[in-house]
Amino acid sequence: MSLDLKFDHFYLYDEIKAFLDSAVREYPALCSLASIGRSYEGRDIWCLTITNSATGPAEDKPAMYIDGNIHAGEVTGSHVCLYTVRHLLCGYGKDAEVTKLLDSRAFYLMPRVNPDGAELYLTTPTMLRSSVRAYPEEEEKEGLRAEDVNGDGMILQMRVEDESGPWKASEKDPRLLILRAPDDDEGTFYRIYPEGRIYGEPEVPLQVAPTKYGLDINRNFPANWVLGQSGAGPYPLSEPETRALAEFVLAHPNIGAFQAYHTTGGVIYRAFCSKPDDKMNPQDLQLFKVIGLRGEEITSYPCIPASHGGLGASRAGIFIDWVYEHRGIIGFTTELWDMMGRAGADKKKEMRDKTPKDIEEDQLKLLKWQDGELGGKGFVNWAHYDHPQLGKVEIGGWVPKTVRQNAPPGKLLEDECEKNCRFTIKHALTTPLLRISEACAEQVGEGVYRVTAVVRNLGYLATNLTEQAKTIKVAKPVEVKLEAAAGSLEYVVGQREQEVGHLDGRSAVSFNPWGPGAQPKQECRLEWVVKAAAGTEAVVTASCAQAGKHGVRIKL
Repeated sequence: MSLDLKFDHFYLYDEIKAFLDSAVREYPALCSLASIGRSYEGRDIWCLTITNSATGPAEDKPAMYIDGNIHAGEVTGSHVCLYTVRHLLCGYGKDAEVTKLLDSRAFYLMPRVNPDGAELYLTTPTMLRSSVRAYPEEEEKEGLRAEDVNGDGMILQMRVEDESGPWKASEKDPRLLILRAPDDDEGTFYRIYPEGRIYGEPEVPLQVAPTKYGLDINRNFPANWVLGQSGAGPYPLSEPETRALAEFVLAHPNIGAFQAYHTTGGVIYRAFCSKPDDKMNPQDLQLFKVIGLRGEEITSYPCIPASHGGLGASRAGIFIDWVYEHRGIIGFTTELWDMMGRAGADKKKEMRDKTPKDIEEDQLKLLKWQDGELGGKGFVNWAHYDHPQLGKVEIGGWVPKTVRQNAPPGKLLEDECEKNCRFTIKHALTTPLLRISEACAEQVGEGVYRVTAVVRNLGYLATNLTEQAKTIKVAKPVEVKLEAAAGSLEYVVGQREQEVGHLDGRSAVSFNPWGPGAQPKQECRLEWVVKAAAGTEAVVTASCAQAGKHGVRIKL
């Protein structure tokens, strides 16, 4: 069996649902589909759970959460999620790594967590950041509103000749507009506006009307939320989408790894989004760096804290900060699609440190790249247009939706999906994993048995995931039970259920790899003395929300 996933376009809401339905139909033993809530306009937010149900239910296994498209136009993320679904389902039984994962772990995948915004983005020329709910103003303001005035299905840019304009055409490529030098006073100069129409009395200078789509769902989470921050909403989790996501995470304490897909820029962001690294527990910081390094090696994207990543003033209320600060989960936000990197532009130097010449060279490389790689289809050449209000203008610029903001459909989109899916697999393998070994029973008297078992954490992460999870007391300790049919065991030494605290993962070695300190506590030995009838079947079970559940049967 195989799942048909096309890369020639971005999927609409109904296409995503049809793909998920086909996944359940073709692989019923490996996946199930459920709605976690409804969007502002009433669309279901679909979650596909993937695991091998024959080895236990998803809630009894450590899990990885993956989502895409929290921002309306960042639809590449949805495709990476769908690709990951296909890779996991079609790879089970064929790919050893995938098979191991689905036998021992679970995945929760939500390809489109903002279905309203994405649908508007994909079916109209409209550009919007996030939610379709009008906020903070319900009505659009007067001024120049972005619209597709020439009817080509895109909202591009307008350049208008103006002797006081700050822009001029580059001598190296007339398509490119560059800032005029302080002493430039000869030639043709321009002002740049979004393609659109003027509503109300035009101001001098012409003002661009603020959009009514002011909400940003990824500024609406409780971590460090700030009233009045751009897009934050009236209060944390005020939006149905963010509330549904937060309630899902809270209801699934087995989530031990987190991945959110955004666009654009070719970077993997990690916590913190609002504080410097020295405010994070050093061991947790090491975990973020080590796992993030695997992402760098696989995707070629740098992994950096979001607080250093050019997010501007809008850094509060972000999902990855919330899952770490409030749940102790290691999570990443990947900004997919690195057009600058593919074009060979300089990404190491911060934009604020670049000279006008540096910026011009970067833009020239981008134009040259799209001329060769995309056959010139990524940039619309400037063309004259008689604007009903502004008169003679030129409309053109970068194709915004399928080139500038998202990986162009086709091979480039598939490449983006493939490498980011690979990082997801490696990240999922870091989760803690409880296993019982050496479980046995020895008769020590008439109807008396000594039962012993060793409980191990085979994962990279500790069963508590992070030190933050310990600090905020959300990490449940490992519990071990010895039980049989009701009333068939009498406990002489040891209790039916015991807490053994937390077990380190392999990561503990990296905190002091060369020192003489104590070895990490990755396992513990338990012992009971019980009275029972010969032949009684007992079960030793180890469980921990973040590390899964494992049981072994023994006969007394």
